[in-house]
Amino acid sequence: MDDGSYSSTGPIFVLAPIDDAARYATSLSANYEHLHYDQDNNPVGLLVNLSSPEKTIYTLGRPGPNIDPPDIHISEPRPRRGLPHISHLHASFQLVPETGAVLLWDYSSTSSVKPFGAPNSWGYTVKFRSESSPRSVLVARGINTHVAFASGSNNTKWCQFEIQWHSEGMYHFHKDEPYFVGPQESRIKRYVQHEKLGGGSYGTVYSALDAETGQMIAVKKFHNLTGKHLTFATREVDNLKKKALRQHPHILRILDSAGGGEKDNWGEIFMPLKKGNLKDLCETIQTEEDRWELSNQVLYQILLALNCLADNDVVHRDVKPDNILFDFDENGDYRFCLGDFGLSNDPERAITAAGTEPFMAPEICYRKKQTTKVDIWSLFATIVWMRNSDFRAACSRLRAPDLHKWIISISKTAGYELIRAMASHDPKKRPSAKKQLDIIDSGEFQDFGEEESDPGDLLSAQFAQAMSLQGDSSRSYGSVSTGYPTSPEMAYYEPYASGVYTGYGGAGVMKEGRYAPPPMGTAEAPRNQGAWVRPYDNPYGPPQSQDSDEGTVMPEIRTAVPTIAEDDVFTYEEYMEERRRMKGKNRSGI
Repeated sequence: MDDGSYSSTGPIFVLAPIDDAARYATSLSANYEHLHYDQDNNPVGLLVNLSSPEKTIYTLGRPGPNIDPPDIHISEPRPRRGLPHISHLHASFQLVPETGAVLLWDYSSTSSVKPFGAPNSWGYTVKFRSESSPRSVLVARGINTHVAFASGSNNTKWCQFEIQWHSEGMYHFHKDEPYFVGPQESRIKRYVQHEKLGGGSYGTVYSALDAETGQMIAVKKFHNLTGKHLTFATREVDNLKKKALRQHPHILRILDSAGGGEKDNWGEIFMPLKKGNLKDLCETIQTEEDRWELSNQVLYQILLALNCLADNDVVHRDVKPDNILFDFDENGDYRFCLGDFGLSNDPERAITAAGTEPFMAPEICYRKKQTTKVDIWSLFATIVWMRNSDFRAACSRLRAPDLHKWIISISKTAGYELIRAMASHDPKKRPSAKKQLDIIDSGEFQDFGEEESDPGDLLSAQFAQAMSLQGDSSRSYGSVSTGYPTSPEMAYYEPYASGVYTGYGGAGVMKEGRYAPPPMGTAEAPRNQGAWVRPYDNPYGPPQSQDSDEGTVMPEIRTAVPTIAEDDVFTYEEYMEERRRMKGKNRSGI
């Protein structure tokens, strides 16, 4: 018996009877120890106290031979058409210790347990996702406020209780704010939204509590499913749902998806929630020695992921510290995985510039043929970013040609012997992920024969120090004084940070402050396609075959980025003359 006095921050609630069957169950002598009384000493219901670590589950059912009796007894209904019987283990309320969530479990042989919300009252009804037992669903303040332990045809409910909360778990959530249940656009609710984790041009990621498991997950919401947003969403879902990728320990697994129908303008994907990303992790590591040791773990594990992508004809195109996530394995060691496949594509279809400076491979910047080797370069740049503090501090302020030279120069220094071929300017001379793993495993350096015209050969061993921008006003790429753009208007491109110079070799600077892509049809662009984009046809349609892991067939239709007139673009000489003129103005105080 409970006298109404308790103090705890864990989940405690009362099952208050609504119908005669529930009131009869409350009066059973077997339930006497669970009775809860009001201040006037009147019984109000059955207490479920999950605040103690010694008691994290309450079972409900009817006693039977050779089985443990349930915590709360529910009697069989009288013979009545359409009502199922009560199983010996019929249902339970169970605490999820990691999150403080309470799950209602249905173990009944007829799947007859039914949570619901009171008519004409505030709150959400979140249904079981599965049609068969055992199955689980969240109960919380304002979510599934009532439960019927037997339900039959014609929406008949029997043994109904109201869940009255006295204290609640839900450790990650504010108790004084109403819960937001999503997806907002769907009648089928799947999670309780927590907080925003990050976002970009094409989607926003939130942490959330899964309404079926009670565990925290990550939800990526695509901003809208039109145009290139639809293309990104389709590619990401199609690639992540490939069986090999879903089973790989170093690739972020997709749990499920919602929306994305032919008439939907929204879509969401659900993924495991990790501890954080590599960029934030590196900020917590104080010494270069520790970062160097950590970089070896990142290198090997992400190479395993890239090898899987290459075997399945997927190029990621945005490998960088922000997109490498981590948690811990059963031994407490770091486990890294590659996430955010929004820019991923089939190498044969990857044509447009995509990625983030300073991790983009040279062939992407110069619009050459893209292969899975672009990810090898990006991973090497990520390793340099981890190990080299000068590179971390200055890379966001350098233009792509200088970044490529700097990375190649660093690859020739001590400590990079086994992986320096990853920074080959020529992608044909970069090792594949599988080959690089073999090199690391064998510990034998292999010279891939860097080309004689390697831009890195133009730099001294002290290039990193020479490229330091602190106190050097002459390297004001994209500065306010010149008025030149700080981020290129290229498809699928996101700048790494503000102040990025955008002149990629053959690219020019437009007179009105717009970015001009490299000219089409040059000898350096064998595809002669510049910034062409191939759209999907019916992106959420069926795959090519029932047994295929590939996405919808892409039609032979191309949509071109509008051509820029040659007289709208500065030549290199005009650009340098403009810079000298602006410097003269600054010196004269104009």
